[in-house]
Amino acid sequence: MNKTVTVNLGGIVFHIDEDAYEVLHQYLESIKSHFHTSEGKDEITSDIEARIAELFTEKLKSGRQVIVMADVREAIVIMGKPEDFSGDEKSNENPPKEEKFNAAGSTTKRRVYRNPDEKVIGGVCSGISAYFDIDPMWLRLIFALMFFGLGTGLLLYVVLWIILPEAKTTAQKLEMKGEKVNVENIEKNIKEEMDNLKSKFEDFKKDAKNMGSKENTEKVRGIFGSIVHAFVQVVLYAINFMSKIFGFVFVVAGIA
Repeated sequence: MNKTVTVNLGGIVFHIDEDAYEVLHQYLESIKSHFHTSEGKDEITSDIEARIAELFTEKLKSGRQVIVMADVREAIVIMGKPEDFSGDEKSNENPPKEEKFNAAGSTTKRRVYRNPDEKVIGGVCSGISAYFDIDPMWLRLIFALMFFGLGTGLLLYVVLWIILPEAKTTAQKLEMKGEKVNVENIEKNIKEEMDNLKSKFEDFKKDAKNMGSKENTEKVRGIFGSIVHAFVQVVLYAINFMSKIFGFVFVVAGIA
């Protein structure tokens, strides 16, 4: 008879064997210690916990109610230890047979999601293109031809938008690309997202700064002046057209 501990992992409650809990706790603490100086450390650790929670959920689908030591060790092998990719230790010289077997069986299956990072409307085309590893431009072109040619492109896009889930977590984004959901790839993906956000923010600041320059101010004034001029011309044309109609009506009425 073994004691069990109730833990909240990734927003999901699990009953875990006490010995297995100690191993899992040490592993998560080593993850936090490894990334404590990294940018985006909170996102990295939370995504790692969420992925471990997904692995535990798969184990409990068979009807079991308690996570045991074997489940924890297998999850650690799938996710990888910090020293496995940081170069701190050479742990692959004589790995245990159990870890060899589990690591070989930890391939990632591609899944279709809507891609929120490269979306134009709903991320359907970019998500499907990530699944098939093709350029999303071709899918967008096909949908455009179906919309203007057959008229079914819009309906098909809306249906796919409804039935395909959005890749919200880092694990789902990695599954969408067919990459292994482990510590190394989670860290890499989050850092890439943060770098992209920084790049977009810098571009926004440059655009905002350039908007105040004399050249851009004159350009904006020119565009605004052109719009006002076109609007005035349309109004004058409409007034002229309506005056001719009223004049014609008055002439006909006078003759009558």
